[in-house]
Amino acid sequence: MKFGIRQKLFSGFVIIILLFTGTCFVGLSYIQIMVDSLERILEHPMVVNTASQDIEVLVVSMQRNMYGISLSRDQIDIDHQVREIRKKEDQALGLFSVIQKQVLGNKGKTLALNTRVHFYEWRPIRNKAITLAMNGKYDQAQAINNTEGDSYVRFLQYELDGLENYATNRARMFTEDSVHVAYKAKIIGLITIFLSILISLIISFYLSLSITRRLRSIRIATTMMAKGDLKQSLEIKGHDELSQVAGNFNDMASELAGMYDDLEEKVKERTSELKEANEELQRVKSDLEGKVNERTKDLEEKISELNKGQLAMLYMIEDINETSRQLKTTQKELIRKERLAILGQFSGNISHELRNPLGVIDSSIYYLQMRLNEKDEKVHEHLDRISQSVKTATTIIENLLNLTRMNKPILTRYSLTTLLADCLKTCKIPDEVKIVEDFPETEILVKAEKEQIRMAINNLVKNAVAAMNSKGTLTIMIRKDGEAEAEISFMDTGAGINPDHLNQVFLPLFSTKAKGIGLGLSITKMIVENHGGKITVEAEPEKGAKFCIRLPLIREELADLPEKTEETEETS
Repeated sequence: MKFGIRQKLFSGFVIIILLFTGTCFVGLSYIQIMVDSLERILEHPMVVNTASQDIEVLVVSMQRNMYGISLSRDQIDIDHQVREIRKKEDQALGLFSVIQKQVLGNKGKTLALNTRVHFYEWRPIRNKAITLAMNGKYDQAQAINNTEGDSYVRFLQYELDGLENYATNRARMFTEDSVHVAYKAKIIGLITIFLSILISLIISFYLSLSITRRLRSIRIATTMMAKGDLKQSLEIKGHDELSQVAGNFNDMASELAGMYDDLEEKVKERTSELKEANEELQRVKSDLEGKVNERTKDLEEKISELNKGQLAMLYMIEDINETSRQLKTTQKELIRKERLAILGQFSGNISHELRNPLGVIDSSIYYLQMRLNEKDEKVHEHLDRISQSVKTATTIIENLLNLTRMNKPILTRYSLTTLLADCLKTCKIPDEVKIVEDFPETEILVKAEKEQIRMAINNLVKNAVAAMNSKGTLTIMIRKDGEAEAEISFMDTGAGINPDHLNQVFLPLFSTKAKGIGLGLSITKMIVENHGGKITVEAEPEKGAKFCIRLPLIREELADLPEKTEETEETS
């Protein structure tokens, strides 16, 4: 049976593939064994040791936090320390879970489980010390930390060190196994590779020797034909593909020689035809270039006109947007003025009609309190409630009158820091509300009417106290906003404002409080705007609110005038 070149190459290729596959299979088997061993070496001790060290750091840090709780006398600091302890406790439990998954051997899993159990047993001791500290029993909390807490911390450190030693020993054992496997894999891999290379070389040499000789003769003949010698002939040996190629080559060479002569004649004819066609193309090209230039000029003119139209349209859209914004602002202002007008129509009459009955009620309460001095305490309690309600109604009437009959302020030069400090003295602030004053050392001079500014400040402080349920921190800050305005900001820690209500808080009669009628912020806005300033609000739910008042600064030429004091006001 005679083999062709295809059969010979395919047989050699199959043998080489089988050798390569066997070599790869053996090598991959031992590589997998080495990888598994290395994974156990690297993953087990590194993860366990790192997790154990991190847990030990967290345990020591938690004990420091416990000492901080027992030594601190600030409730806020205690709450912060407690949150830190809870966060570190969750981190430690997460690391314990990592250790239990990674640790190998029954002994290691038992050590990890016992350490976690002792960590859980430490929790009641911490909770007990925290409870004592939050109740003001700091000495007892410190005693528990010094005795039971320290002993648990030392014991946990001892057990965590034991886990690290166990993981290190297991890693050493895995390393010895990996070295032995790697040595065997190296020897077997070298032998297999050597045999595969040797057999592949023998097969390749045999196949190439039977093919390259005849290919060399074909290459020489084709090279000569490429140089122009078309009269070539090859010797035909055998019946394989190369013999067929040699026969086909001989036939092709004889045909090419005849075709070459015919082509020479046809090339001469076509050359003359191409020359004439080229001259015709040059004439057409010059005509097309002229037409393209004319069309280009027309397009440029049309594009220029289109750009002008687009620019005009953009200006028109911008004007429409600006007009829309102005209409929205005007609409809001008209709504506000309409409410003020409605209030102004009946506030005067209703205040007169209500003040007289309220005065009679207040006088009657005073008379009854004098006459019932030794009677039932419940009667006095109800009388006090009536009196307080009368004061509330009177305040509402005063706010109505202030809103509708606010006089134009008589402006006087003031130091903003001094003015704000005097206004805060008259505000009713509960003891549970902490006031933080952030005032600059340098003077900031403004023109204002003191009584109206006091009313605006009082409304803002009252709203902040109500938003914090009379318990929290109110930060008041004074800053220069550029060279033309001064900014006073009031930042509370209350419940904040719903974003849907931010655009309505300054409208008259708008209120989210059960007992409010929504006049305080409207009065404040009127006062600030009458002083030539503006008021803004920023707030988010559950994140507090920030009200900012901006007042114009005194011009340079008025800065040297003497400041008006309380004495000059009283004298005038």
